[in-house]
Amino acid sequence: MAEQLSSISPEELYSLPVVTGVSVHPSGKSAAYVVTTMNREDDGYIGSIRVAALRDEGGSRIYTRGIARDLQPRWSPDGNRLLFISDRGDTRQIWLMEAGGGEPYPAPAIDGAVQSASYSPDGRMIAAIATPDAGRREVARRGWRRIDRLRYRADGAGFLDTLPQLWLIDLTAGAARLVTDGSGWIGSPAWSPDSASIAYVAEHRREADSLWRTELWIVGASPDSTARKILDLGGAIEAPAWHPDGSRIYFVGFEDPAGYAVAPLRLFSVGADGSGARCLTAGSDWICGNHVLNDFDASAAASAPVVFDDGSALVLGTSHGSAGVYSVGTDGAAGRITPRSHTIAEFSVGPGTLAATASDTSTPNEIYEASLDGSGWRRITRETDAWRKGKRLGTAARFTAPARSGPIEGWHLRGSGDAPRPLVLQIHGGPHAAYGDAFFFEFHLLAAAGIDVVFCNPRGSQSYGDAFGSAVRGDWAAPAFDDCMDALDAAIARGGVDAKRLGVAGGSYGGYLTAWTASHSDRFKAAIAMRPATNLLTLWGTSEVGRMLESELGGKPSEIEDVYKRCSPITYADKISIPILLIHSENDYRCPIEQSEQLFTALKRRGADVELLRFSGADHGLSRVGPPRLRVARLEAIVDWFRRHLA
Repeated sequence: MAEQLSSISPEELYSLPVVTGVSVHPSGKSAAYVVTTMNREDDGYIGSIRVAALRDEGGSRIYTRGIARDLQPRWSPDGNRLLFISDRGDTRQIWLMEAGGGEPYPAPAIDGAVQSASYSPDGRMIAAIATPDAGRREVARRGWRRIDRLRYRADGAGFLDTLPQLWLIDLTAGAARLVTDGSGWIGSPAWSPDSASIAYVAEHRREADSLWRTELWIVGASPDSTARKILDLGGAIEAPAWHPDGSRIYFVGFEDPAGYAVAPLRLFSVGADGSGARCLTAGSDWICGNHVLNDFDASAAASAPVVFDDGSALVLGTSHGSAGVYSVGTDGAAGRITPRSHTIAEFSVGPGTLAATASDTSTPNEIYEASLDGSGWRRITRETDAWRKGKRLGTAARFTAPARSGPIEGWHLRGSGDAPRPLVLQIHGGPHAAYGDAFFFEFHLLAAAGIDVVFCNPRGSQSYGDAFGSAVRGDWAAPAFDDCMDALDAAIARGGVDAKRLGVAGGSYGGYLTAWTASHSDRFKAAIAMRPATNLLTLWGTSEVGRMLESELGGKPSEIEDVYKRCSPITYADKISIPILLIHSENDYRCPIEQSEQLFTALKRRGADVELLRFSGADHGLSRVGPPRLRVARLEAIVDWFRRHLA
């Protein structure tokens, strides 16, 4: 008897298992990972640590369960203990458990919420990054804050009353010691092979306002050690890792003396004394990090490379809308070792083996395993099988559009039901991100509602070469708009689409380009602009990273006001004639809600069909990491809007 397939609903986001945090055991025989689901009752998240057997079909074992959110499992160097971060106490702290399982127990407590933690190679210490809340408590007590640095708040983090600090935990003594003074942004601690030093990235410039940390620091593990800065690229330094002999440090980043650009990430190495810095992947047609967007996993784009004795390294990279693991030699020669059919969010290496969390357009993250040369790629876990069973989850077909500027890559996810069907063009954010071979719940939700979904990578997108990614500099909308229209035409030519029932949607920069599209095209019947930028003049002064527009557009508003106006959708608000829904979070510091308020007022003032859906208690990351009930409500609103206007 054939399986009865059903469509999916926004409510089913509650039960979607999200697989993250892979860590291979030192023996190479198993891997720890996390399965996160939503807690409907508490409007939060539950994270369960699990361990899967590698190299055979041994299955998985649940190590932690309950109502806590357990994160980032890491094995001790001898493989006898498992470290993880959990909110099972008053604040997010480090917990430990024996490798065979059993009751978790807390490591020595440190001040603040822990963000990351890792064992020293000798297993005696733990380096951790935590942000204390003393500054925030003091502001709440006195009722005011004095601002003296340009970037004084960050989306998701809130007001920067206290910055992250580095702690060292001595497991033998059972004590914790503060290492840094909280005077700047820090992150990504990496132990030297001899356990004597920790490298970390930082940003101490008081005028700094980008998302990047530009400095590489080293501090000794002994109490009398003084931290020293060994490198400042100006652009970005993220995710350091040491050469096994301790002579060099590898990291991903880019050079930018101006300090504002968003540029392709490359693999670098530098001597442990700060000398001889060089880029190992200059001019490559792929870039470091995972830049393929999804709406269920918020793993960091940049992850630390794995460095081998001969100086070669494995690093996560993205090319043409697909992220995978690349092998890079000391001469810069590189090759992808994981299949292009899957986008990898993170990976971990053990003796002779590699394990990764990966998804494709029809399957959410699972754990996959391969040999270090990439051979034998196979799926290890089946965490999402029960959730997927009986659901109509299609595969988005990749296609190439013969755009006027050159070929543009797109994907077409066909909706359920008979043709011709309505179609929604989805536009990604960034602008220097990408869509690709990854699972996207929102797209499947629209397909289940009988709507085709088309998404593409127009000029400005990452992973298609430097010239392609920088093609929107000075003209933020028009080149990408043209490419999106050409990709849409190519998708319609594939058949099955009712060209008279088209919608357009996008978030962040995608919301910006959606508002632009609504004012520059008459072929759409409805639009949804989510957390959009609409007025670049005011975004420059109100966004946490708005000053990046100086690099993107070519100067400050006072210098090129005409460019800011020409590139702002608010300038063309009177030309928007289709129904448009604006979705925005009130705690959004990346694209402040005043951006939607301005467009809403301009449209409402002349009687246009516009609605503004405001979410309290959420920030720019609502669609991926926001409160569960708000994420579901947002999806319900999206489906309802397009059902109403594209029926």
